[in-house]
Amino acid sequence: MNIDMKSYITTLSNKDIELLEKIRKYLAHKIKLPNLGFYESLTDEELWFKIVIQFCVMGGTRMIDNLKDTEKYSEFKKAIELNKLLLIEKKDRLNNIDDILTNFKATRFHPQQAKKLVEILDKPEILHGGRIALLDGLSQAQPFNEVRDKLIARNPHFKLKSASDFMIDVGLSHDVVALDTRIVNILKKYFDLNVGLSKVQGERKVYISIEQALRQACKKISISLAQLDRMFFNYTGKNAISFIIEDL
Repeated sequence: MNIDMKSYITTLSNKDIELLEKIRKYLAHKIKLPNLGFYESLTDEELWFKIVIQFCVMGGTRMIDNLKDTEKYSEFKKAIELNKLLLIEKKDRLNNIDDILTNFKATRFHPQQAKKLVEILDKPEILHGGRIALLDGLSQAQPFNEVRDKLIARNPHFKLKSASDFMIDVGLSHDVVALDTRIVNILKKYFDLNVGLSKVQGERKVYISIEQALRQACKKISISLAQLDRMFFNYTGKNAISFIIEDL
């Protein structure tokens, strides 16, 4: 998997496609994506929590993953509820949110993420009249790139990776990929991707090029890009991807 840094065109070899097909064969049936349009059934509180999770995983998923495996996860959801936060005076919100993130060990960089959460609570593009406005006027029927760009414009703390992950999670698109550390590491180790994480996430043209190449590859093996995303993400930590590629 090579990206030409002059043309920003990413190509996959026949071997790369064969590896993707091998992964699809063993893992695709294990992936269940949120249905397109899923966001329409979500309450404001549920949407808010999904936004919160995107901030918690900035800088790594380990801490929130560990929290999910405990009984405290439901307590965290209740503590960070939108309605509760809105009852706190604005001058006290930062400390309160930071305390919640710290006490539940929900994220690695809790001061930074607390500050970001406080900021978006004051953005009418995200919260208006006590309700989540982030998705207003957006739908799965619109081109994925337009939807993603609007999400990033409304929430500038979203980047391509986090906006894409959010879109999959709420059913806004199955045609995007969240190029996080896990996925980029797989692409580098097994597909010989010739750029690192900082370039992938830091340069829009690089991200879009890799995403487009993976999208085309997914069409060849008859899966959605979001399915590939979840296969890579869900099964890397369990070493399933390594086992499939190296031992099967």
